[in-house]
Amino acid sequence: MAKTTAKNVKKTSVFFPLDDVLVPGPVNPKLPVQKVHSVLSFLSGLEKEGLLTIYLVAGQKKGVAGRKLSKHGIDKFFRKDHIFFVNDEYINSKEELDRERHLASLEKDPDFVDEFFKQRIIMDLIASGKTTREETALICHDIWLDGFYTSRFSGVDFFLLEESLAERSRPIPGKINGLSYVKLREEDMRKVILGKFPEQDLRYLQA
Repeated sequence: MAKTTAKNVKKTSVFFPLDDVLVPGPVNPKLPVQKVHSVLSFLSGLEKEGLLTIYLVAGQKKGVAGRKLSKHGIDKFFRKDHIFFVNDEYINSKEELDRERHLASLEKDPDFVDEFFKQRIIMDLIASGKTTREETALICHDIWLDGFYTSRFSGVDFFLLEESLAERSRPIPGKINGLSYVKLREEDMRKVILGKFPEQDLRYLQA
């Protein structure tokens, strides 16, 4: 594959959620963290060369998500200002009913993940001019909570992690045709950032 340079990198902003993609989660409690480290080491190396930026969007508050980052040694790969946690400002910005649901979910489960949070962050960064829709990639795992939400809201290209493939937080056995899938390996991440995947067929999600 071609050498990675400023001329051929297509995806200069790469976003990651936390559970089941960077750390073990409810869908894949045996996610191989050593492979995560290898992938992030590759991408953070390219970031140091000024070729791209990697972001972590944790749909949880800092106390909960921060413990996971430290436990699995993930935080060292991301700049502090490129890690986004749910905060009170975000929760209070919601419509009253959505805010009440969020707070009720947190009371029931302190590990509650706000799946829309990643869309909010991506859309805000696009709106601020820090990235563009065309230059952004989301590495995710849930066909509905990531794939459908992304197609409906931020509209960026998304890539589903085969090791943790799910629909509505439940593991599923196979792929759906037309979507883009990756594994936790450097060669797949290189394909993402070089724009080597064909255009996705989103008819299933949009139906």
